[in-house]
Amino acid sequence: MTNNQCCCGGVEEIIKEESGCGCGSFEVTDQSKIKNPQNPKKEINNSLMKNLEKKSNKLGIVSIGYSKIPDDIFNANDMLDYSNAIVLTFPIGMDIINEIPSDKTQELNNDLYEEFGNITYELSDHLREEGFATQVVHPMGGLTDLSKLGQEAKLGYIGKNGLLISPELGPRLKISAILTTIENLPYSQENSHEWVKNYCKRCSKCIKACPEEALIEKSNKLAKANIMDEKCIGCSQGCTYCIEACPFFENGYEWVKEKQMKLEAKLKEKGKL
Repeated sequence: MTNNQCCCGGVEEIIKEESGCGCGSFEVTDQSKIKNPQNPKKEINNSLMKNLEKKSNKLGIVSIGYSKIPDDIFNANDMLDYSNAIVLTFPIGMDIINEIPSDKTQELNNDLYEEFGNITYELSDHLREEGFATQVVHPMGGLTDLSKLGQEAKLGYIGKNGLLISPELGPRLKISAILTTIENLPYSQENSHEWVKNYCKRCSKCIKACPEEALIEKSNKLAKANIMDEKCIGCSQGCTYCIEACPFFENGYEWVKEKQMKLEAKLKEKGKL
């Protein structure tokens, strides 16, 4: 449980291990219905891109972003077929949030992973039909640090609990990715969510909310806490306490941003920023 958008977060590099975080109790298998083309296309036009985004939205995808996996990281992991990534986010249902950690909650969590995984494969097959080669990174992970990949795709920023904080859902989301031969994806150059780390440096609500003490504040109070994977029950009992306690979940992204911007303005006035 170390390298995806599990309830316990991600790791420091985009690619770390070949094994997943162990979330869920079902086996992840390739569910592609269409084979990769022998001579895949490398460029996508605006019409096909808009069609992909429209289809994603209809299937329940909340946000879609694009990232290039750095060559040194890509070349260090022979499990990855392509370095161009289409990154997808999907909401964690309130039925999971409202349940206490239990076997029942984990079953709901498993169902969510399966649903989101199926959607990711459907979108991957759609691209294969259009002549592009793909490789699915299931939301259960195993190939990439999905939280970090979501940050690289500018869909949000990683918070203190190791989860991606997005403007649409805060930390209440799962992440998957489709690696592809498409080389002209619309990559964003700047991450407008970088301010999140400044807020998270001061806030420790997720740490205090964890009943298992799986989140440990770093001595220098960096934005991201140390995550004790062996203690976290997010991947065994569907625990979401660190999500529920997060101000980005409680009050919303824009409320937190306004609060942080006012604080930073005051600090600049006093010459402390």
